[in-house]
Amino acid sequence: MPGETADMEVPAIFSLPIATYLHNTNAGIMVTDETHRLIWLNDVILERTAVGSAAALLHLPFDAVVMHYCLQVSQPVAFAHRMQELINQKKPHIGWEIAFREGQYRELSYIPIFEEGVFRGSIWEVIDVTKHHLLQEEILHNERKFQVVLDNLNAALCETDLEGNITRVFEGFCRMSRMTEDQLIGRNLIDLFVPEEKQGYARMLRQRRQENNMPLLYEMEIVIPGGERRWVLASAANIHDRDQVTTGSMSIYMDITPQKRLQRALEQARESAEQARRNQKEFLTNISHEIRNPLTAIIGISYLLENTELTAEQQEYVGILKLSSDFLLELVGNLLDLSKIEAGKLEVQQREFNPVALIKSLQDTFRLKMGKRPISLTVDIDPALSTWLLGDDLLLKQILLNLLSNAEKFTTEGEIAIKVKALEVTDGKRWVSFQVCDTGIGIDQEQRAAVFEEYRQAPRPGHERYNGTGLGLAIVKQLVELQGGRIFVEEIPFYQTCFSFSLPFTDTGRSIDQRRRTAAHPSRPMPNVRFEEAYVLVVEDNIMNRKYISGLLHRAGLHFQLAANGQDALHLLQHRQFDLILMDLRMPGLDGFELATMVRADESQPNAATPIVAVTASAMEDMADQARMAGINDVLSKPYTPEQLIRVLQKFLNEDETALMETPNINGYQFQPTLDTKFLNALYENNLGYASDLFEVFVRTIQDEMGKIRLLLESKDWEAMGFQVHKLKPNFSMVGLTGIAAKMQTLENYLKSSQLEQHLPEIPGLFSEVEAALHTNMPVVEEELKNMRAFEEATSKGS
Repeated sequence: MPGETADMEVPAIFSLPIATYLHNTNAGIMVTDETHRLIWLNDVILERTAVGSAAALLHLPFDAVVMHYCLQVSQPVAFAHRMQELINQKKPHIGWEIAFREGQYRELSYIPIFEEGVFRGSIWEVIDVTKHHLLQEEILHNERKFQVVLDNLNAALCETDLEGNITRVFEGFCRMSRMTEDQLIGRNLIDLFVPEEKQGYARMLRQRRQENNMPLLYEMEIVIPGGERRWVLASAANIHDRDQVTTGSMSIYMDITPQKRLQRALEQARESAEQARRNQKEFLTNISHEIRNPLTAIIGISYLLENTELTAEQQEYVGILKLSSDFLLELVGNLLDLSKIEAGKLEVQQREFNPVALIKSLQDTFRLKMGKRPISLTVDIDPALSTWLLGDDLLLKQILLNLLSNAEKFTTEGEIAIKVKALEVTDGKRWVSFQVCDTGIGIDQEQRAAVFEEYRQAPRPGHERYNGTGLGLAIVKQLVELQGGRIFVEEIPFYQTCFSFSLPFTDTGRSIDQRRRTAAHPSRPMPNVRFEEAYVLVVEDNIMNRKYISGLLHRAGLHFQLAANGQDALHLLQHRQFDLILMDLRMPGLDGFELATMVRADESQPNAATPIVAVTASAMEDMADQARMAGINDVLSKPYTPEQLIRVLQKFLNEDETALMETPNINGYQFQPTLDTKFLNALYENNLGYASDLFEVFVRTIQDEMGKIRLLLESKDWEAMGFQVHKLKPNFSMVGLTGIAAKMQTLENYLKSSQLEQHLPEIPGLFSEVEAALHTNMPVVEEELKNMRAFEEATSKGS
């Protein structure tokens, strides 16, 4: 209020003379009189002015003082003009920034002094603002540099208020949006650029960022004027005032439309490649079925024909027939092996094996195959290779079989040699070198690289064309590399061709001779099972295969019924009980999978528990899983030999139906009756050393593996839990806990069932039963391991 100001007490400082302020300020001060002559200046002015003493400036007229400073400022004409305006107007003016030629900046303030309305003079205040000005210039420079970086990065920057209305834009944003700054300021960012169907999501993101004060990084599709849609990578963060109150946001957008188009193209290419692989898989399934079905009949009938009375000429024809069918079977097998390798479906398994016995077995097999041909098959095994190795013996055997077959093909007489040598131990792995050499026709030096190419045979001397697909060595190369090795062709004196490769194995350190003592007894002979009372249903749509299997079953003395399709088989299964069902999977109408599912679905039907064996020409890796899910007990792959069929019959038609035949113990060791002794004796065939090794692995790892399943159960990751259960299930059988293995099978069926939701309430309880059963039986397994180790030690000392 005016009255209050008039009544306000005047502070004592007001009684001090103005000279006190003028002498103590850090600013430069000049005082002029009513005629604008310079009558006083302080030391600060003298320090910043190119004059020797105050006398040089004092009492000079205004024009002379102005002229003095015109020599120092950057723009003297403008400076003189503005100074004249100030004294003419006699109005206060604060903060006029003046640039000097030597790079300094001064801020000039003009204060006219009046006394009772009469002009008495002026006070001129000069402040050095050089540092402040340079700092401002640096800020502007950095901002320009920042803008250049953003422009080069193709980044668009804008600021918005709390409602998302644009308050500031940079050039890159204008360029991306194809709009001017005037067109953008004040417009709502979401309404302007986000497609209508995604605006709700965009507003939710903005609200989430503001409430949580959390920067966001996301991809979004936008629409620019004209309707064109583009993709941007957006990064948005809140903007705050000095009190840390959110006032809006700053967002950076990068146009990633080309990358998105490339990504879409790559996804389409990947989908096309996956579809091509699926087509290839389907093709291989079909070609396997279509070739193996007639091939089953060819091989089968040739076996049956060979066991009849034949003339010498007929025997020769049958021999040709068998050789040709064997070659065709090898062709199909090579195609499928190559497909599995390329699809990444072939995995390296770790098993304990005797390398010496494996090589000797191959030697015996090929000696029989070569018969009386003038070719000797020699074996040279390094004596240092005297321990059991851990690796994939089946892949090693396949590699050597392919190389031996290749050597036999190109060698008419002379020698084929297998050389095995133990190499160094590197990173805990024992490397072993293998060589397969022959004295055949050899390979030209320039053609050696071609022998490992798919579908290609390297030209041989004499331009002779040999039977083959050109796949055998390509598969060998991939199998070697799959296990971490390398294969090549090398020259060795005396031999024409020599393939060499090295593979890494884990050395168990256990002597072959020591392990042989606990498994010295030969494997049990195949049990002599009587089939007279058994009744078998054969479901087969191929007339040649029906003829073949009928002949084999007649020879085995079996009673059987034939069905040419799934519908006929279903009718038979509903009206009488069979002891075994041998069933093709791919049939017109009702196929094998559907038939098996229907048989298992109704427990009141007479064959709900009858063993089902799929007799199939399919060789795809997922076929066995589909068969198991349908309730099929086993798979017999076409083409099959009479011996393979007899083994299946012996497995399922003994006196206990599906139980394994009990094996008499011949090494003196007795498993505890708490465990499944029949299964253990049949599994290990009295190889106690092998059994104790697996028991030890079980004891060491089972608790951790069960813990993994418990975590997956608690996180409700049913797919991963199903995989873990499937992986762990056989471990229980290997230690004689077949009851727990059966529970694990049920658990796996639930987890992989198409009606998983219906089984979810049962899964936790069933797994708890498995845990409880393991807790009860674990001391038994641990005691069994101690007993086996003690028995092995006593046997070793006794020998």
